[in-house]
Amino acid sequence: MKSLFSIATAILLINSAALADSTPVITAAQAAQIAQQDLESRGIQNQFYIWQITYKKDSFMNGKRYWEVLWNKSFPAQTEGRKEFGLRIQMNGEYTRAVK
Repeated sequence: MKSLFSIATAILLINSAALADSTPVITAAQAAQIAQQDLESRGIQNQFYIWQITYKKDSFMNGKRYWEVLWNKSFPAQTEGRKEFGLRIQMNGEYTRAVK
C-alpha cells in the first residue's frame, strides 16, 4: 500500500512539473481578449465580466492545455436547464462555453 501511495505521489509531482514547465501558446491577455470579445458579441458585456483566468490541463492522459475563463456569475445557457459559467479557450484560439 505504501508503494502505491509513493507511485501516485510521483505521478502527481511529474504531472504538476510538466504543467508548470509548459509555456502557453496563447497568453492570459489573449485569452482575456477572446473572452471579452465573446461577451461583446452577445451584448452582455455590461452585465457579466471576467472574474478569473486559470491555465489548466484537460486530463492526465491527453494533456491538452487550455485557459479557463470564469464569469463573475453564471447565467442561463443556450441549452435549457443549464447555466454558463465561463469559457474554455484552447491553445489554437478556439473556445467552448463552460456550462453546468
